[in-house]
Amino acid sequence: MCGIIGKIGLGAPRFVISGLKTLEYRGYDSSGIAVALGDAVFVQKGVGTIDRVVYSVPNGVAAIGHTRWATHGGVTDFNAHPHLDCSGQYAVVHNGIIENHGELRGELVRRGHVFSSETDSEVIVHLFEEGVQKYGDGVEALRYVLSRIRGQYAFAILSRDGRVYVARKGAPLLVAKGKDGVYVSSDPVPLVGVADEVYRLADGSYAVLSPDGVQIFGEYVPVPRVDARRVELGSHRHYMEKEIFEQPRAVKDTLDYLRRENVRWELDGRIHLVAAGTSYHAALYGEYLLRKRGYDAQAFIASEYEYWKGKEPDYVIAISQSGETEDVLSILRNLDGPEVYAITNTPGSTIEEYSDHVVYTRAGPEVGVAATKTYTTQLTVLAHLFSDANLSELPGFVGDVLESSAPIARTYAKVLSRKNSAYFLGRGLDVVTAKEGALKLKEIAYIHAEAYPAGESKHGPIALIESGFPVFFTASKNMLSEIEGNVQEMRARGAEIVMVTDGETELADVLFSVPNVDTELFPILSVPPWQLIAYYTAVERGVNPDRPRNLAKSVTVK
Repeated sequence: MCGIIGKIGLGAPRFVISGLKTLEYRGYDSSGIAVALGDAVFVQKGVGTIDRVVYSVPNGVAAIGHTRWATHGGVTDFNAHPHLDCSGQYAVVHNGIIENHGELRGELVRRGHVFSSETDSEVIVHLFEEGVQKYGDGVEALRYVLSRIRGQYAFAILSRDGRVYVARKGAPLLVAKGKDGVYVSSDPVPLVGVADEVYRLADGSYAVLSPDGVQIFGEYVPVPRVDARRVELGSHRHYMEKEIFEQPRAVKDTLDYLRRENVRWELDGRIHLVAAGTSYHAALYGEYLLRKRGYDAQAFIASEYEYWKGKEPDYVIAISQSGETEDVLSILRNLDGPEVYAITNTPGSTIEEYSDHVVYTRAGPEVGVAATKTYTTQLTVLAHLFSDANLSELPGFVGDVLESSAPIARTYAKVLSRKNSAYFLGRGLDVVTAKEGALKLKEIAYIHAEAYPAGESKHGPIALIESGFPVFFTASKNMLSEIEGNVQEMRARGAEIVMVTDGETELADVLFSVPNVDTELFPILSVPPWQLIAYYTAVERGVNPDRPRNLAKSVTVK
């Protein structure tokens, strides 16, 4: 969600501004930068885009920046980060939540500190100011801060002398070295092409960055470098478009990795799958495959897990494209007994700390907020682990689907862009794709969409059907006869029928035909048409599909 970026070295402010723009995909409502000037710290911040907020920034040997997605305190200029201490010598940027900020604020105010925001984050910089006054040393001041705060955090404190003090607990934070300086970032993407060595701080670790290098106190893990070419937009208009069309390569790379590493999971007992958002739909797919093979498996929305989990499982399968999803991590931190298996697209992410076994999707960096290629590669991993289907032709089939579906989706998007609501229906395993299709349309094109089993339509939802209402059916060949009655019910009331299938049918007004495959692989082929529909509809409506409002790529708060 919120983003942190910082550099000590030549052109630090310029790099931080560029890094902030790279972090825009995470979602934010305000932004800001702090620059060390030697005798003070310069801060420029406010509500709005980086281009609007950050301008006329002075040069300096060190700088930190932040993109904020509001939690504590409203979306205001004062609540934007960075926050200064009373003396103007230190500035802080912070991701996460300081749980005891109210208590600490009261103490600090009584000792004469003046606050300029409503945020929980500001207590950090005032505590650091006190720590320096008390101990006369930045590292000891950092330890003082860490001894007083409770909660989850990743933060960076910039000193006027150009040093940066960083720490993490719960929220992700990376430190890095390159030929032009040292860096801190909450995300690996801004470090691509500039950092030679990247390290993820372990929970509870902290570090000091200076012109001489990086000094880490505690444990850390090297993070693999990302090929800079993987984050270039190239000839595509948006990252979402690029990433949709990268799916054949992403699926192939994932399959090659799974085969090369001979990835196999031996499970025998009660299994819980936990995930959020699009990854939850992958968890539903995994539940289906496991239950079909006789396993006692159940998928849970991570934020609801504690209320519904029932008996403790023997195994937990955690799915998170970022590896930083707090709803998932909070479950893993509190487990005592179950063996944990994880699926993530991000090597070096926090989910590794709490997992016994990790499998990586090989989608490559996904800059668009909406998950596309990370979803199909999650399904690919689950199919490899828990399906007997032949996956060898899958990458080519995905490419065929994209080629045939794009012109149809582009044309129908002109019609859909004028609609206000839509239904996505299916039966059995096809409900999973229906759910993902509805999520994509509403989060990217801002069109209300509901997904549910087709048999439920006459139990209430059909009341909304009127002439021209779009209804999207996902129907594998063995389900075509099962959903025919549902299609006719909708058509009789004037609905516009859009369908994706690998069978033969004349039921649809708009038809996406995909290659005939094993039913268990159909969800991997049936979702790209719905991704394309969402993308082209967003473009028709003048919406930026890479940065949907109010959303974030990596959700690091519960």
